[in-house]
Amino acid sequence: MNPVIVIHLVAAILAIAASMPLIRRKVKRNHWYGMRIPAAFESEDAWFDINQYGGRLFLVWGLVIAATAIVGAFVEKKNWVTYDWAALVVVVVGLAIVVMKVSSYARRRRGA
Repeated sequence: MNPVIVIHLVAAILAIAASMPLIRRKVKRNHWYGMRIPAAFESEDAWFDINQYGGRLFLVWGLVIAATAIVGAFVEKKNWVTYDWAALVVVVVGLAIVVMKVSSYARRRRGA
């Protein structure tokens, strides 16, 4: 089995697990865990709204990583390098999308 699959499954599990308390609004304002952007620190409501939204995106990102890993389990060994690069793109681009969408949401929320 391609070891990258294991790494992606672990990353997916961590992303999904980290998203749950955020979605449930269980994480109070802090400087270690959550969507730590300036807009989130403006108020308790802002913190919980932005983190709940970001948590949902993080959950989807984790599920996409998990799906990518599952697909990778069926890739032949001769194609592992191609799969590894494609999976890396999924992870990096997915995280970039999460960051952009959270920032956009925070700007829209501030303007509302």
